Amino acid sequence: MIKVQSLSKAYGNRQVLDDINMHVKEGEIFAILGHNGAGKTTLIKCLMDLTKYSGEISYAFDTSKLYDNISLQMQTSAFEEGVKVNDICKFYKDILKSDIDIKKLLKQFDLEEHSTAYVNKLSGGQKQKLSILLTLINNPKVIIFDELTTGLDVMARRKIWDLLKDINSKNGVTIILTSHFLDEVEALANQVFILEKGKHALSGTVDEIIHRSFGERKKISFAYTNEDPQFSFDYRLAENGKFVVEYDSKLESDIYNEISQKGGYDININRFSFEDAFLKILGYKMTDEGEMKDA
Repeated sequence: MIKVQSLSKAYGNRQVLDDINMHVKEGEIFAILGHNGAGKTTLIKCLMDLTKYSGEISYAFDTSKLYDNISLQMQTSAFEEGVKVNDICKFYKDILKSDIDIKKLLKQFDLEEHSTAYVNKLSGGQKQKLSILLTLINNPKVIIFDELTTGLDVMARRKIWDLLKDINSKNGVTIILTSHFLDEVEALANQVFILEKGKHALSGTVDEIIHRSFGERKKISFAYTNEDPQFSFDYRLAENGKFVVEYDSKLESDIYNEISQKGGYDININRFSFEDAFLKILGYKMTDEGEMKDA
């Protein structure tokens, strides 16, 4: 759908993007990941032809009709004071000369009962839903979401994720999203493209990146009354006070039996997450809000 070749962008002497190559396939959810300042938003501006750059971006549609085929939803959306949900939808439909069924869209987004409500009276999650709805009015082939769920609570974020999956599967829309929430990327993305200080650091599926970091290894966590348990394997003490063991999956039965036989309890066995892999590869830490920060 979109192919980027040797793309670079500088602001004066500051190199923001450096020789970026990536390929977004039709129908996938493609996540661009990186810490604040990694170059995510600048890359989106290049894809939308909103800033000059060097290199080449090619599209699977007529570039003279770029904005007929791509919709962009930024992190924050501003609506005119006093405007109602139905009015803003009709305004977009008229401006874009669309024949889309607004009532059907509102129903899909669980906003039908709020159609006569003032936009500024909606909750944060409802406003975000409306912003997403508006990107669909021109029946785009691609929608780009820049930091989609920043500022939303956990439940609202998960509702937005379900909505994006629904749009992707039912509407057949290719989705590109930027995020610095690792759980969001793991929940949504078919492909991940990681930027590190303006350069391509890593890409692949979530499972590929996890496997590249940990192979067939897994982890087991458990509580133990002894501050210095005597086990035949290496372990570490996690921040939550539990002991953690990383091991080859072939040893799982032996390790589990030893822990349980020596009084370990509250035992949990997990595969490594995308967050584990990302932090191991790039050396970041997570804030309490789930965002990335430098180690």
